[in-house]
Amino acid sequence: MPINMLLSPTSTRSRLLRDLVATILLTSGAIMAVTLFQGYNMRNDIAQEHIRQSLRTSSDVIYQFYEPVESNASLIQKWGVAGVLEMKDVVSMTTKLIPMMENLPQVAAIKFGNTKGQSYLLSRNKNLWLTRTTSPGKEGVITWQTWVGGQPLEKRVEKTPYDLKQRIWFQEGLSNAPKNQTGVFWLQPYIFDYEDTPGLSAIMTWPSVADPDQTCVMALDLHINDLFERIAKTKVGPNGAAFLFDGDTSVYHPVSKQFATENNRYFSDHTQVEVPSVRNAMAAWHSRGKPADAFMFVSEGTSFWAGVQPINTETRDFWIGVVVPQSDFLQKVQKKRWSILVVVLGVLGFGLFMSGLLVWKYRHQLRDMPNQVIRGGHFEHDVRNLISRGEGATLEFKSTMRMNLKSEKNDKNIEIAWMKTVTAFMNTGGGMIVIGVNDDGEIIGTAPDGFENEDKCRLHFRNLINQHVGPEFSKNIRLKIGTIDGHTVMVIECERSNEPVFLINKKDEAFYVRSGPSSMSLTMRQMLKYLESRK
Repeated sequence: MPINMLLSPTSTRSRLLRDLVATILLTSGAIMAVTLFQGYNMRNDIAQEHIRQSLRTSSDVIYQFYEPVESNASLIQKWGVAGVLEMKDVVSMTTKLIPMMENLPQVAAIKFGNTKGQSYLLSRNKNLWLTRTTSPGKEGVITWQTWVGGQPLEKRVEKTPYDLKQRIWFQEGLSNAPKNQTGVFWLQPYIFDYEDTPGLSAIMTWPSVADPDQTCVMALDLHINDLFERIAKTKVGPNGAAFLFDGDTSVYHPVSKQFATENNRYFSDHTQVEVPSVRNAMAAWHSRGKPADAFMFVSEGTSFWAGVQPINTETRDFWIGVVVPQSDFLQKVQKKRWSILVVVLGVLGFGLFMSGLLVWKYRHQLRDMPNQVIRGGHFEHDVRNLISRGEGATLEFKSTMRMNLKSEKNDKNIEIAWMKTVTAFMNTGGGMIVIGVNDDGEIIGTAPDGFENEDKCRLHFRNLINQHVGPEFSKNIRLKIGTIDGHTVMVIECERSNEPVFLINKKDEAFYVRSGPSSMSLTMRQMLKYLESRK
């Protein structure tokens, strides 16, 4: 072909068109191949996230079951240390403890004992209350008394062998006494002696006020069946299930009283479990070396996903598991996979072209645009960059999450203050809150907040958001925690919400927006006008 034809406009246009068509075909083919390949990875990613969310949901149920018990156990210990509780004064102890137990329906009984052999038990008996007491020097004599509304009724003295020192909760309480004086020790499942049912106990100890050489042990008893019922009712998908097990081969199941006294009747080997999906999930978990991540298995011709985690990460002797059929979370994705592929191919060319124009037009703005997220692996670098910018319309510093540094006490107003900013960011254009940095941009850390560990901090944060903002907005809020110069720093990333977000404080609801570097509350009229302008 002559050189002048190759350089003619027509030839140039043809080659350009050829190259464009080839590029589009190659790009489309690559997208199709990647999309099909990613389809398989998509299933795993969605399954992993669904199992993680199901475990989080189940863990929240367990936390709501355990946490009030631990809080009240610590309070009772303080009473004991202060000398407010004296086992010899049965009337005083009973009138103090009945109102507390009325607010703790999961607690079956409260037990006390000391190394002198003195003991006290308060338990529920339908609409009545029942106490059981023993005294030093009166071995083999038990006093039972019925109570209504804090008033003593019938008293009954029973001669029967009762050795406090042989009770497992008392033995474990004494053997763990140093630990129990600083925190709650959970005794794993055993049979309660006063009603022959299985349960677990929250145990704490303290030295006797009258005699420092004597040790007092307290136990709050919980029925395992109650915990099981809460877990069984947890929603982990339309056809999913949650279960409890011992971290090895045995799965918990509810127990009736006639079987409660038989050893380990509340745990069954996983091969004896009646539910096929749970039975096969445990078998797959064991055969694969007890993986920490979610895993897939087949039960009776159906694909399932399962995941497990310990309830107590320190002792790792009581676990929760979830089992979800794959169809629960992949059905919609499978139906839309091909339609999504067609849309992606159609939008690709136009999107690339428009993206090129927009990148060129806004190249300076894109270059100067501040980070709105903390990148993985770049926490310290990104946070320092944020601090260097100073507070503004999309950035605010807070010294602590809950501690008032002036009064040195946890202060609800401190929590409400940064949650105002959270709702204001979500109602405006998004933004970030850095906790552990004072108004001068100095990194002081969040140690004053006094969280035991990162999990407790995240759980406290999630509970505050659920209570004062709403769980439906949790998808717009992310908490990231890292360390800078030995100080723990938290970053709350807030995305703009398409729905109005209100701050709920007691019975009041307030609507906030950002106005420069501050959050401003709007009246109803202002809010309606503002929301209309956002459309």
